[in-house]
Amino acid sequence: MLNTIACCGYKDLLEKIPDGSVAAVITDPPFGIDYQNNFTHKMHGKIENDAVHFDYTEWAREAFRILRPDSALFAFTGWSEYPLNYKEVESVGFAMKEPIICQKRASGKTDLYGTFQTNSDWIMFAHKGRFRFRQTQLVKNKRAGTIPNKGRKPVPAFKTRLPSCWFGADYPWSSENSAFQKKYKIYHPTIKGLRFIEWLILISTDVGDTIVDPFCGSGTTAVAAKKHNRHYICCDIAQEHVDTAKGRL
Repeated sequence: MLNTIACCGYKDLLEKIPDGSVAAVITDPPFGIDYQNNFTHKMHGKIENDAVHFDYTEWAREAFRILRPDSALFAFTGWSEYPLNYKEVESVGFAMKEPIICQKRASGKTDLYGTFQTNSDWIMFAHKGRFRFRQTQLVKNKRAGTIPNKGRKPVPAFKTRLPSCWFGADYPWSSENSAFQKKYKIYHPTIKGLRFIEWLILISTDVGDTIVDPFCGSGTTAVAAKKHNRHYICCDIAQEHVDTAKGRL
C-alpha cells in the first residue's frame, strides 16, 4: 500500500493499514461548512460530506489505531466546528494539544459586510502517547549566537520550539490561491499549501516514515511526503481529485 493514492472512502483505506505502523496522520477532512467558492470566475464543485457537521470520531478512532506510539495527528477544522471536533478526537484516546492557527488565503461567507473575512485556518493537533517535535532548520533565531543570561548556552541558529500561531513572513501560508491553480492547472476548492504541509511533515516525522492522509484532496500531503523521502498512503472519495493528485506526483 505504500506510496499509493486510492479512490475510495476513508473507511476502506484505513481498515487495511496495520496497527501502529504510521508515523503521522496529516489530513483535511470535510468539516460541515458547505463551502463554495462563490467569488471567483471558476466555480468548483462542493466537497462531498461537507453540507452538515462531519463527525470525526470514526476516522479518528482508526487514525489512533494505525499510529505508532508517541506520534502525532494534524487535522484541519474550522473555528465553528472546532469544539465538536475536539471532543470527537479526544473521545478515541488522543491527548489534545493547542491547535495551530495559521494564515490562509482570505475567503468569506455570504455576509461579507457583517462578518470578518476569514484569513486563518485551524489545525487540530493531538498526541498518541508522548510525541516530541523533530529538530529542524525551518525558522531562524534572530538572536542566534547571543548569550541570554550568564551561564546559559548561546541561542541556537534555529528555533527548536514553534508558536501555535503561524502568521507573518517567517511562516508559510496554509492554502494556495487561484494564481497557483491557474499556473499549474491544479483545481480543487481547498488546496493546501505545499510548504505548509512540508513543515508539518518535517516537525513530526523522519526520513523513511509513513504518513497517512485519508482525505487527500489534490494530493498535497503525498507530494510533500515524496519530496522529503517519506512514504505516503492516501485516498479521496472523488476520482477527479485522485487524478489531480496522481498528476501532481
